[in-house]
Amino acid sequence: MRAFVGGALDGCPAADDVVLMADELVSNAIQHTCSGESAGTFRVRVTVRAGTSVLVEVADAGGRWGEQGAGPGADGFETRGRGLNIVGALAASWGVTGDEAGHIVWFTAGWGPSAAGRPSRRRPSAARA
Repeated sequence: MRAFVGGALDGCPAADDVVLMADELVSNAIQHTCSGESAGTFRVRVTVRAGTSVLVEVADAGGRWGEQGAGPGADGFETRGRGLNIVGALAASWGVTGDEAGHIVWFTAGWGPSAAGRPSRRRPSAARA
């Protein structure tokens, strides 16, 4: 998956961040949905927009999402629960659509003059930004 996403963004200055975020979403699909079962699948779609931004979508095999952690523990040493926080910090926008039949978790990221400064941090929503 990392090679696939990285290859789609060859030469993109935001490629490392985009690959990291995509990896987090794929990990969540495998850990928290039917995609992690023996016959489970997931799909990653990367759409580069005019060389200035990218939309990445990870579609899972559905099912009830597994236990959703509240994030790192008070001591900050938990090894789980940071994935969506990372996506929220790095993405220009992100969200979740779907239901128990299948979810799509997506994010956008930008680079270049039109993406100067830190991206806005938006809460996930059912609609795409």
